[in-house]
Amino acid sequence: MQLAIERGATVIGTASEGNHNHLHDPGATAVTYGPGLADRVRAEAPNGVDAVFDLGQGGLPDAIDLRGGTSRIITISDMSAYQLGIPLFGSNERDPSALAAVAQRVAEGRLTLPVRAFPLADAAAIHKLVETGHNRGKRVFTAR
Repeated sequence: MQLAIERGATVIGTASEGNHNHLHDPGATAVTYGPGLADRVRAEAPNGVDAVFDLGQGGLPDAIDLRGGTSRIITISDMSAYQLGIPLFGSNERDPSALAAVAQRVAEGRLTLPVRAFPLADAAAIHKLVETGHNRGKRVFTAR
């Protein structure tokens, strides 16, 4: 989201109302997910949606509806993508310089990435939290 905004894209993100501030803070427009999502997105983007980057489960039908087909939609988590003709995990092309540029932005504080550390003994409980899809950032485990 932050990289797209930095490049001048208008970003519409989905979250529960209690998490809208996490979308607004970096500059995105927030809409609530769930039934009627496509209509709420259309209200924010009356000229259409250029691309969809899906991070959840079950939103691909709305993405197809918003795009009028499967072009310029990718997902990193919805296994129904294959049946719908949508790339899972995006492009197989990797550009090491792009990763270096992102790392530089993080080091300079221009890109924030919330990271929380947990003891390895808590791995099972944290994994269950991650499975809910209601967490932000990355989780790492420490030996202590």
